[in-house]
Amino acid sequence: MMAEVPQPEPRKVAAIMFTDMVELSAEARRDEALNHELRQEHGRLVRGLLSGHGGREIKQLEDGFLVEFDEALPAVACALELQSALCARNECVPQTRRVELRIGIHLGSVVHRDGDIFGEGVNVAARLESLARPGSLYVSEPVVRQVQSQVLAPVVRLGRSDLKNIRLPVPVYRIDPPVRRRRGSWMTRLRNLLRTGS
Repeated sequence: MMAEVPQPEPRKVAAIMFTDMVELSAEARRDEALNHELRQEHGRLVRGLLSGHGGREIKQLEDGFLVEFDEALPAVACALELQSALCARNECVPQTRRVELRIGIHLGSVVHRDGDIFGEGVNVAARLESLARPGSLYVSEPVVRQVQSQVLAPVVRLGRSDLKNIRLPVPVYRIDPPVRRRRGSWMTRLRNLLRTGS
C-alpha cells in the first residue's frame, strides 16, 4: 500500500494586525490592581472596535492582540480609530493611567492551523509592530497599495528595513491618525465601547 502524500495546507491572503501595549507607568507596574484594570480596559476597547470593522481575534497576547482581517482597508481603519480613541482618552486621565499602543499591519499569505495562524503575513506584521512608535501604525507596501487612495490620514514612507527572520528588506510606512474628532465625540464613543464591549 502506498503511503498517503501529505496535502499542502491551504493558504489565504489576509491583513494581519498586531497590537502591543507600551510599558505602563511605574505606578501602574507597581499597583497590581491598577495594572489589571488598565489591561482589561485595553482589551475591551480593542474587542469593541474589532467587531465594527470585521476583525477576527486570533489570540490575546501578554500585552496585545493578534487579529485577522480579510482586507487591508478595514484593518487600517480599525487601527486608526483605536489610536485616536486612546489619544482622546489619554488627554483626560492622569499620566499614571495612560495607555499607548504600537500597531503593525501586513497583507500577506497565512495558514490557519488549530485555531492559530502562521506564515509570512504574521511574521512581517509582528516585526512591523515592534518597530512602530507609540501611538502610531506601521504598515507594509502591500497595505499601502490597497488603502492609500481611501484613507484620510498621512502616509509616510520610512524606507526599507531589515526585519528579523525576513529574507529581503521590507519597505516600511507610517500612518498617523488624522486630525482627531472633537474630544467630546471621541470620549462618548470610548465610553460606549468600554461599557458595552461592542
